[in-house]
Amino acid sequence: MELAKVRKKLFLADKIVLLSLELSKNLLQTFKPGQFLKIKFPCPSYDPLIPRPFTVHYIEEEGLQILFQVIGKGTQALSEVREGQRLQILGPLGRPFPQELDYPLGLCAGGLGIAGFAFFLQSLSPELREKTLLYYGARSERDLVRRELFEKLTSEIIYATEDGSLGYRGFITEPLEEDLKKGKIKSLLACGPLGMLKKIKELGEKYGVKTFLSLETFLACGTGFCLGCVIPK
Repeated sequence: MELAKVRKKLFLADKIVLLSLELSKNLLQTFKPGQFLKIKFPCPSYDPLIPRPFTVHYIEEEGLQILFQVIGKGTQALSEVREGQRLQILGPLGRPFPQELDYPLGLCAGGLGIAGFAFFLQSLSPELREKTLLYYGARSERDLVRRELFEKLTSEIIYATEDGSLGYRGFITEPLEEDLKKGKIKSLLACGPLGMLKKIKELGEKYGVKTFLSLETFLACGTGFCLGCVIPK
C-alpha cells in the first residue's frame, strides 16, 4: 500500500464529502477513468478492519479527489480525517470504463453514481465532450453536487429530481428515454442505484443502443481474488 496525504476536505451537502489526496505523480499516472482505490482508515481499534473502495472522482495536478457519502463506519471514519493526515491506499483497482463507446454518448448518473464521471470527462478530447450528454438525477437539488464542475466538462446536462426542485420532475431515466426515442444517443454508460441500472438495461435493449453499466457491491480484497465482488447476471 502507498501513503497519500489529505490535502483538503470539504462537505458539499448533507453527509457528502469531497476529499483531495496528494499522490506521487508516478502512481497518479497509472489510474484510468472508472477505476478505484481502497483506503485504510487510521483507527486504533482496527474497526473497520477492511479498507473501503472509492471511485476516482477527479484528477488534480497534485493528486486526485474522491467524492463519497457518509453511510457507515468506514465513510464516517474517512469524513473525520484531518488535512495533512496520511492515509494508506491501494490502487488502481478495477476495470476502467470501456473504450468501445459510440458517440453521441449518454452518461447517466443517479446520486453519487456521478462520482466517476468527472475523471471520465476529463479524459475526453474537446470534440468528444461536445458529443456527450450527461443525465444526472437525484432526490433533490441539494443532492446534485459538483454541478459547476460538470457544466464546465460537458456541453449538455439534463437534470432530474424526484421532488422537482431542479430540472425534470421524476426519475432521470424518463428524459433519457425521450432522447433515445429521438435517436440522439448511440451508446450509454451508467452508474447509480441498481433499480436505475436495471431500467437503463431495458432501455438499451428496447432502443438497440450499446449499453454499459458500472456495477458495485460490497467487496473485501478489491482485486477479484476473494470473489466477494461478483454480481450475478
